[in-house]
Amino acid sequence: MGEKKILVVEDEAIVAEAIALSLKKQGYQVVAIVTNGEEAIETAAQTQPDLVLMDIVLPGDMDGIAAAETIRTRFHIPTVFLTAYADEETLKRAKLTDPFGYIIKPFQQKDLYVTIEIALHRHELETKMRQALEIAEQKAERQTKYVSIAAHELRNPLSAIVGSAQLLQLNSSKFDEKIQLKCLDLMRYASQSMSQLIEDMLVIGRAESEQLKFNPAPLNLKEFCCHLVEQMQLSAEGKQRINFINSSKKTVAVLDQRLLHHIVSNLLSNALKYSPNGGEVRLEVEYLEKCDQDAEKNHQLPITNYPIVIFRIRDFGIGIPKEDQEQLFEAFYRCSNVGEIKGTGLGLTIVKKAVELHGGAIAFESAVGAGTTFTVILPASSQTQH
Repeated sequence: MGEKKILVVEDEAIVAEAIALSLKKQGYQVVAIVTNGEEAIETAAQTQPDLVLMDIVLPGDMDGIAAAETIRTRFHIPTVFLTAYADEETLKRAKLTDPFGYIIKPFQQKDLYVTIEIALHRHELETKMRQALEIAEQKAERQTKYVSIAAHELRNPLSAIVGSAQLLQLNSSKFDEKIQLKCLDLMRYASQSMSQLIEDMLVIGRAESEQLKFNPAPLNLKEFCCHLVEQMQLSAEGKQRINFINSSKKTVAVLDQRLLHHIVSNLLSNALKYSPNGGEVRLEVEYLEKCDQDAEKNHQLPITNYPIVIFRIRDFGIGIPKEDQEQLFEAFYRCSNVGEIKGTGLGLTIVKKAVELHGGAIAFESAVGAGTTFTVILPASSQTQH
């Protein structure tokens, strides 16, 4: 931690220099000495000190108490008052600014040091508490938003289930087997959509509350990807072909299988979903034990530690419009060109959180009508086995 910065506001030049000299001897950095309230505010804005030593009686229209109040409100910088005046009215006014200390002139160097250290420590604790409160409020706002959107998203599949059930109940004798099967298919699809949305919300909820844990273990990448591709190929119903390319001899890495499933399955699902006209979807896996400049140029992501595992998922579908790309990983966000393609907008949010838990990185390249390539880089353990 560097020297704590202190702004001295004192109109008596000799006293101000003595205070500055004392502060420097005690290891503090004096960012400036100013003589009036207006200059104190301007200098505080420019230098952002850790603390202001403020004389109460200052020349001009603004005294030290008014200046301290402005500095506290605008910049959250603590103030310790220095004054030769300690009358009751002055103390009342000073208390209203919530000062972090109050020293009566003349004072001992030791008293100044103790007061400053207590003020800095109190301010540090209050800052941490304020930040924690802000984070808690932000989480509460996000959770409220998620619940509201999820409730809205659940209405459509729920309505489909209820409507189909009522049709079958009231008119089953009038419908032939084909229509009945169509109603049942609609109910099954709607229930699957609801189940997926609820599962995604639970994952997001665990991630927000830091209950989504990282549990790495040796994993055979080739077997994992082959099994997953086989599952995903069935959901494609023959419209798209998933091509799995394993370019590495080394096949075992230490990763979290559950989180990796979230990453790869969501990216493959999106690649299939947003290639409505069919075609090829590629899943490429590459294991790098040491720096490869050509490989680094290809994935364009910062790497500091090796070995790593690189996953690339590429499709040749509708692509992502430029105006949507900055918000792509936000929960419930869906691109402007998806049309009638179903989705909740939670998949990529889950992917990003799972990548972050691995300590990895994710990037993408996309052009409308030309498809999208996602690149995921995950660190692999040095204990990775063959």
